[in-house]
Amino acid sequence: MRGYAPSLKFWLTLTIGTLAFLPNLIVIFVLSRSSPELLAQQNVRIAVWLLSVGFFATAIGYLLANRLLAPLDELTRSLRYLKVSSRTLADLSLPPPKTPLPQEVATLREQFETLIQHLRGLTESREAVFATLAHDLKTPLIAAVRATSYLIDADEISREQRIQMLRQLQEEFDRTYRLVENLLTASKLETTRPQLELVNIGAMLDDLRLRYLKDAAKRGIAIEVTGSGETRADRMMLERAGANLIENALRHARSRIILRAGPGFFEVEDDGPGLPAPLESLSQPFHSKKLKGVRSGSSGLGLYIARQVAELHKGVFRSCQGTLGGACIRLEANDRRLSTYTLL
Repeated sequence: MRGYAPSLKFWLTLTIGTLAFLPNLIVIFVLSRSSPELLAQQNVRIAVWLLSVGFFATAIGYLLANRLLAPLDELTRSLRYLKVSSRTLADLSLPPPKTPLPQEVATLREQFETLIQHLRGLTESREAVFATLAHDLKTPLIAAVRATSYLIDADEISREQRIQMLRQLQEEFDRTYRLVENLLTASKLETTRPQLELVNIGAMLDDLRLRYLKDAAKRGIAIEVTGSGETRADRMMLERAGANLIENALRHARSRIILRAGPGFFEVEDDGPGLPAPLESLSQPFHSKKLKGVRSGSSGLGLYIARQVAELHKGVFRSCQGTLGGACIRLEANDRRLSTYTLL
């Protein structure tokens, strides 16, 4: 069973009553030392006086404690109102105070209002997550369902047509898998610390180039790796960040992507139209489709994950000046000396 300490009202009442009663005890003590005969003669009156003073001191203390704690009691009632209210979080707010509040209580009330606004923002972000996932998952799944239904009923199509449709079906499932993988990665980054190891950045970028070489060839895009370098980082996180940047470049590049490695950094550059908005805005999760110039079907998780990986390793995620005229995004370390918490 959970125990409770005495209330603040009890302690205030006790403190005020004691302060009011204490001078009388001091007077009685002085009399007992200076005039013990007088004290003995008036012991009944003194006892009655002490009992009366004790009673009135306690009563006054209780009234003053109620008055001092009234603003806090009102704030408690307001918070209880939030708990039982049937309104949604978007409409919730603390009722206006009935009387002017002391500075301390007013500050506490402001902190509760700030907390409500924070929770409201989290709720809006969660709704954006659900809406974005529903949109981004629905598109490839609908295409896959239609392709499957067509293949079931299409008995007279050629082998080449069937293979082409199966490849389209595979692409739609790949899109769905990448979205779910990014969602799981974003969730993992909130609770996982990097497992640092020495990473050869140039070799890692070359592995990623080979992974996306086929997709790039279908789009007529050439991918090349330049430079070399090493760093201490979580290899899995670093690869996920690099993969997301390459996938983003593949969506926008016209004919060429450069993966540039260096001591403590790497860059992903393409010859597309460039970033349609500041990188800080584009790397906010689930908000990319609100930005003008960003094509639909992108939940914004890719750049968000890359930024989170950089921040987890105490690194920097920023746009850079490239040579192809398109977007250039760089993961750069604050300290190039491969220290314990250096990314790239």
